[in-house]
Amino acid sequence: MQVRQILRSLLVVVLSVQLVTLGGMHAAQAGMVRTDEYAAVEERQERLGRVQDFLAEERVQAQLQALGVDAEQAAERVAALTDAELAQLDQQLEDLPAGGSSVLTVLGIMFVVLLVLELLGITNIFVAI
Repeated sequence: MQVRQILRSLLVVVLSVQLVTLGGMHAAQAGMVRTDEYAAVEERQERLGRVQDFLAEERVQAQLQALGVDAEQAAERVAALTDAELAQLDQQLEDLPAGGSSVLTVLGIMFVVLLVLELLGITNIFVAI
């Protein structure tokens, strides 16, 4: 009789543990991804990578610091840009000459983008002004 009660108790414990652990699992939802959706995501990632690589350059970081903009905040703001804004910034980076004036031009563009985001109330970078 005791063996039967022990087995019953063990069965209750095992089933309870299974119910608790498997009860929270959800079925996976899968769907088809259209080619244009995938291409848009990949294109955004490529553009974002190019702009972030540019921001990581030492001379750009120095110029950002000279303007009083934290490089980390600038990178976060670039990541928050819309696809259209990111495409425009990436295109301007591609059109720039390889000389030193390109840094100032890009920083000017970034300043304008940050200023617009500030005026729209999306960011709060220029708190000291």
